[in-house]
This record gives sequence, structure tokens and C-alpha cells, in this order.
Amino acid sequence: MPTCNECGEDFDSERGLHVHEAQVHGDSSSGSDSPSGSEGYFSFELKAAHAILLAFLIGVFAGGFFMSTIDSFTGVTGDTVQAENQPSQQDTQNNDDPSPTQNEAVEDTIDPSEISLEGEPVLGQSDAPVTMVIYEDFECPFCKRFEENAVPQIVSNYVDTGDVKFVWKDLPLPERVHPWADDGAAAMECVFREGGDDAFWNVKDEVFANQDQITESNVYDNIKQYASEEGVSESAIQQCLDNDNPMDEVNADKQGADSVGATGTPTVFINGKKIVGAQPYSVFESVIDSELNG
Repeated sequence: MPTCNECGEDFDSERGLHVHEAQVHGDSSSGSDSPSGSEGYFSFELKAAHAILLAFLIGVFAGGFFMSTIDSFTGVTGDTVQAENQPSQQDTQNNDDPSPTQNEAVEDTIDPSEISLEGEPVLGQSDAPVTMVIYEDFECPFCKRFEENAVPQIVSNYVDTGDVKFVWKDLPLPERVHPWADDGAAAMECVFREGGDDAFWNVKDEVFANQDQITESNVYDNIKQYASEEGVSESAIQQCLDNDNPMDEVNADKQGADSVGATGTPTVFINGKKIVGAQPYSVFESVIDSELNG
């Protein structure tokens, strides 16, 4: 008669003994031949840690490869874009700092007739003896500084007196640097076409005043809103954008800028004398006075 080695119980057959051992003593029997629960859990944790470490290393490698690939395609790094968008320490100095002399400020002199003025926004009297052609980018922070610091004084002291007239030219930087500059220039061309000189110059001031709030997604809506406050309907601006190819004029300004050596913004030509950058008012005052008295 077979007897259970675990508990000493007797059975009529080997089959009965086997069934008994499986049902009553199965857990303890199997436990003696297999790893304990804690050992199995430790093994699982170790494997999981290895898997996490491997995934991390793959992610680091793949991320570095991806970023280096992007840089190689664009040719631009984050530092480059920041440098092109942000004023330098020297440029952020206030207007009380020593200014360049006229000879230092004027980089070049061209024949004024090389710049086409036909069909451009004009501020001031048409027969003013001094013409300031201004190449600007609506998204450019240097242009914003020029517009806020020097332009109001020039307007008050020279444009309003009939001595100077402004002529606007578009020179938006590439989209990778200034994402909404092209769209802003096109919309402003439509403001000029639909509302004339006064509407253009007033809306221009609003765009620069609100430059930090304008984005790729809202540039059209903002400019249409500013134009509506000047009596130009939003629908007229939209129809111009959709049907009248305003970017053709913007691109023509870009090509003209290249031909006269205007490569950055703001670039100003005062009767052909080239001044680059957000210079303090005194620089423009000196050149204007020289033209008026010369």
C-alpha cells in the first residue's frame, strides 16, 4: 500500500497517492524545485532596469542625430537665430550714449535716382528737399527701436516742417528668421493700396507698437483690425491678399534693396547717404542738417 512521504497517509493505489500529492502538497513540492517569489521578482526588476537604460541610450543617440540633421539642412542653429533676432548689447544702449559722427555713420553714398520711389508709401510733402528712403522689416526688433526712438523726433522736427519726406520700402528677412515678416509686408501693401498713405503710416505705427503680440497665425487678423480703425474694411484687405498679388511688390522691393546694397534692417538712405541700424536720433539729425545746409 503506497504511503505519502509528506504526511504518512496510506492510499489504495499509486494513482490515488499522486492525486493527493498534487492537490495537497503540490505548492510545497514545486517550491522546492523552482526559484522563490522574491528571486523571480528581483530578476524581473533587473531586466526592466536594463531595458530602461537601453531605451535611454537609444533616445539620446537618436535625439542628437536628429538635431544635427536638422541643423545640416537649415544651416541655422538656435544661437544664430537668436543673434539675428535679438539686439546686441551695443545696440541696446540708450540715445544718451556717444553717437557716431556723420562720417562714421554714413557707410556709403549712392545716386538717389537708383532707388525707384514710384508707387511707394510717402509721409511728408512731395517737394521736401530731403528724401529718406527707409528699408524695414515689420518683425525686426531693431526697426522697432528705430521707429520708437528716432522716427518720432525726425517727424516732429523735419517731416512736419516740410523739410523731409519718408518713403517706405519692404525688406523682410527670410521666414526661418522672421516667420511672419513676409505676410506682414504683403498685408501692409494691401493697407496702402486700399487706404492710401495716411492709413499705411498709421497702421505701421500700430504694427510696431504691438510687434511682440503678432504671430504667424494672427498677423493678417491684427493688421486688418488696425486698418479697419483707419476706415479700411477688413474685406477689402482680404480681397487684396487673395487676388491682387501684393507679394509681387514686396519682392520687387527686396530686389531693389539688393541692387543698392541694403542687406539689413533698418537701412536708411538720406538723399542717397546710407545709414544702417537703429542709430540714435542725433545721427540722422546731423545728416539731415548737412543736406539742408549744404
